[in-house]
Amino acid sequence: MSQATAPVSAAPHAPRDFYGDLMRTSQAARAGFLAERERWLRGVPVEGREQLLFEFEMWLRGVERYLNLHNAVVDMRARPLVTRDFHEELVDVRDAMERAVRVARHLQDPDSDPKMVFRKYVETQLADDRVRRLLIEEELDQVTPPESLFVLREAFDALKNLLDHLLQLPVIGLSLFQDVGKLALREVVLNRYFRPFRPLEFRVEYDRLRSLRLLDSLATLPEDTRPLFTTAFLGLFRVLHYLAHVDAEAQPPFPRRIRVLLSLVRGECSALANYLHTELSPKAGPKPLQAAALRAARDLAKETDRIAREVLVDLDREPEAPRRAADAFITVLRAQVVALAEALFPGLGTGDDAFAQLTSAQEAALRLRKDLWVYAQLCRAAEAHLRADDVPAAERVLEALRSFLDYFHDGGYQLLRYADYDAFDRFTSLLVELPWPPEGPGIRSRLAEDLRRFSQTLETTFHAVSRRALLQGRGFDRQEAEALRDRFLPPAAR
Repeated sequence: MSQATAPVSAAPHAPRDFYGDLMRTSQAARAGFLAERERWLRGVPVEGREQLLFEFEMWLRGVERYLNLHNAVVDMRARPLVTRDFHEELVDVRDAMERAVRVARHLQDPDSDPKMVFRKYVETQLADDRVRRLLIEEELDQVTPPESLFVLREAFDALKNLLDHLLQLPVIGLSLFQDVGKLALREVVLNRYFRPFRPLEFRVEYDRLRSLRLLDSLATLPEDTRPLFTTAFLGLFRVLHYLAHVDAEAQPPFPRRIRVLLSLVRGECSALANYLHTELSPKAGPKPLQAAALRAARDLAKETDRIAREVLVDLDREPEAPRRAADAFITVLRAQVVALAEALFPGLGTGDDAFAQLTSAQEAALRLRKDLWVYAQLCRAAEAHLRADDVPAAERVLEALRSFLDYFHDGGYQLLRYADYDAFDRFTSLLVELPWPPEGPGIRSRLAEDLRRFSQTLETTFHAVSRRALLQGRGFDRQEAEALRDRFLPPAAR
């Protein structure tokens, strides 16, 4: 990335959050709903709220996939489907729904949830059909994300009750299984704010590449191929994220919902293999990259098919089969991450060591800490010049700051925690929307105060990162950080 400083008269431009742009593009038709959902999620007073949301939508997607027999983990060769008893599969679905409802309750606003429950109770007690109809319509309108979440939770509770009674039948045939699937699918697809993502559609709340090496490598790719490789890596890490919900330390028997999860993993792996083959490989650029994408597609498809034939068919008979299937999927997915990364920047190597090196959380934390320090230094320098009314010096620092933002958004920004994005996004918007160059003492005074406040945010985030356990014993390399600062603002320009 060029570090040349733009002329002072240059028009302001927004730093690129390439990954956020890619995710929002994949959801353009529902951008308004998703933006409102983001605002709601930032206000949910629950630790790990974005991970809870990920898990909730994972189970929604899993139920949808599992009730489609094309993604089933049943052994279709053992018995014709029309004569099969689907008791076991409905037990799996019920367990997944129960977990989804439990996670939804954790996400529900403690203040608004009792109100919605009470309104539901009132609705059942009313004798006036007209008033009751109005209450039902208000509920189904799903005006806010909490209402939308409540509607889906209530629907899954009702379906669970229905399944409890169906499971008492002596036989559950194919048509009944498919009818349950239609009911569940309708509730999921018609939900306004929590409709699950499609394959290769991503969410800014929890889909970020945390690999520093991948981020740096993707930043160097041409504009036409960068989205393709980013989509491939996001897809691979998404499925690995699913598999993190299979407890590697758990003892059999595993929860029945794990079968639903493995069905989802199988379907997502097949979609990914198809994407690598039909989208990435033909457009990857140089022939070595095309060949690497094609090999990754073939290996992923071949191994997914093998795991389905040799491991998933034993889920009914072998207590350890869920763990073996999860381990096999993790191995093949990590191998494809490493293979594509090796094609982009040779020398990484292969195997588990290469994957651990590629996804080093300590390396990412060190980079983020350094970037935050430089960011704060530039903000403090700009503030000092503005307060001293040294306009030329302030403009030089502000130009350096704006140039740094491009660098930061390709790397350090992606390593932030979700809760931090709001403050960073608001400050970036302020700089972009600022009249350029900032003229008048009033504007400069307000900007100096904004810089001071955001410097405090940066320093607080810096100290929070420094306190992470994985950085204990790793002192801050001030000399390296100063060298990075001087790339954007040499001492002579201060």
